[in-house]
Amino acid sequence: MGHYIEQIKTQETSKDSSSDTSSTTPNIRARSFAAAPTANVPSDLKSDDNTLPRKDAVDIASYQSWMTQADFNSLKTSGVKSIVVKLTEGTNYTNPYAANQIKMAQNAGLNVAVYHYARLTGANSQSDANSLAIQEAAYFAKVAKSFGLSSNIVMIMDCEQPYRDGSGNIIGPNPITVDWATAGVQFANTLKTNGYSNTKFYTSASWIGTNTETCQMNYNTLGGPKNLWAAQYLYGKPSSNDLKNQQYGAWQYTSQMYYQGTKNLQTYPVDTSIDYSEFFTDNSSAPTSTPIYRLYNSNNLEHLYTSNLNEKNTLVNIDWGKYEGISYYAPISGGTPVYRLYHKVLKIHIYTTDTNEKNVLSKSGWNYEGIVFYASTSSTGNIPVYRLYNSGIKQHLFTTDRNEKNVLSKLGWNYEGIAWYGLKS
Repeated sequence: MGHYIEQIKTQETSKDSSSDTSSTTPNIRARSFAAAPTANVPSDLKSDDNTLPRKDAVDIASYQSWMTQADFNSLKTSGVKSIVVKLTEGTNYTNPYAANQIKMAQNAGLNVAVYHYARLTGANSQSDANSLAIQEAAYFAKVAKSFGLSSNIVMIMDCEQPYRDGSGNIIGPNPITVDWATAGVQFANTLKTNGYSNTKFYTSASWIGTNTETCQMNYNTLGGPKNLWAAQYLYGKPSSNDLKNQQYGAWQYTSQMYYQGTKNLQTYPVDTSIDYSEFFTDNSSAPTSTPIYRLYNSNNLEHLYTSNLNEKNTLVNIDWGKYEGISYYAPISGGTPVYRLYHKVLKIHIYTTDTNEKNVLSKSGWNYEGIVFYASTSSTGNIPVYRLYNSGIKQHLFTTDRNEKNVLSKLGWNYEGIAWYGLKS
């Protein structure tokens, strides 16, 4: 995905990865950074860099025909939750690898969403664009049904067709007379008529706004900002400390992510997005909470908490410490972020929901490791997570066990109050 992806400054870049078969689609990549200083281009990223935004979703097309089951399994292990597979384009193209890609993603335990690259080719009026959107949506739905895809699956309309070819000729919808958002409504309505009611939209951040006169994708027309997946590649390296496009459902922040699990993934970069609102998930069946695992290291007396099953299993396998079970459950999204930091000298972690505490510690020898899970925003019906501190061993402990809290409070641990709230399940 991504013919026209706006940069954090005014320049735009292209991945040339949306249209698998078109000979009329211009190759605009050459003009992207030909004259730009090397330091100012989007960076090649590695999945084991903890300073990056979360790696929630990877989108693929026929260009990723090289992917094997091992690659999908590895993405799952790396923390990826969703795979977005290109299914169709226009009114006659189907990704020949889509069926196998979907099957391998499902085998790996990954959530699957699908997208359609919309063309609306040659539309010079809104009525033309609406008619083409209806035809393309009908084709998208037809192929989805032939694949046996669930009626609840997220169906994404990819809206980014470039207006002109290399000679300056208009090949896409005329931007003066065609509004993509209006056509998008027709696209979604047609999918709904065909049994698919979970339609969302992908586009460049530069296309999104609230004024139909000045932007192509008015999110008020399309059901609100959370229905949009914004693509924007920054100059340099994106950071988890400075997330962009949080008003939208998801942000595709790179096409240059190299995952470190397999030789293929180390060799070929893939598109990666952070999901702010379970954008790619069929919410009718999606879990709303995740277990928080607790481990104990008797060597440095540290308790570690994580929602990452792979991290828990890896630490147990290398004898880092003893697994003490599920401490409690946390909301998958929509709660208060719980930040984790690590001190290389003390070799301990700390957890906090206090942004100021996180920022201060980040400047005082603590390495910020990102958001490790979320806390409930409400105390009603939820479980208090108590925080204690032992100045002798310089350790914090978090527990939902009131008795453990009370006993430790009499054994040299200072009770610091309720840190946050967890869910029962």
